[in-house]
Amino acid sequence: MPQRTTTPDPAAIASGGFRVDPAAIPGLRKVFTTALVKLDKQIEMAVSDVRIRPWAGDPVSQQAATDFNDHTLGVDSALDALQAYQRQLKGALDALTQVELGYHAVEQDNTTLIQQGGC
Repeated sequence: MPQRTTTPDPAAIASGGFRVDPAAIPGLRKVFTTALVKLDKQIEMAVSDVRIRPWAGDPVSQQAATDFNDHTLGVDSALDALQAYQRQLKGALDALTQVELGYHAVEQDNTTLIQQGGC
């Protein structure tokens, strides 16, 4: 039998949402979790290992260190972008978890209805 495809809900797409096959959620959560673990390590390393100190103790090296640290760790920096991406990944993972919990709740409700002869 050919597999049926469904047309995505335009309202869900317009609002930034998407449909997820319940069977795909554990795999998606694993992929997002793996990406988040890798990103967390990179952010931790950036925070602890990237900052530089003025190497010559003079005003020029002080300014260079300040500029470098601001560019890599300050507002609108590479670290700032990584942390924004980290928040997005966490949000997506949280959303997948909520969707999965919702699917399980609906399945449990349906099972209970069937067992009670409600369908």
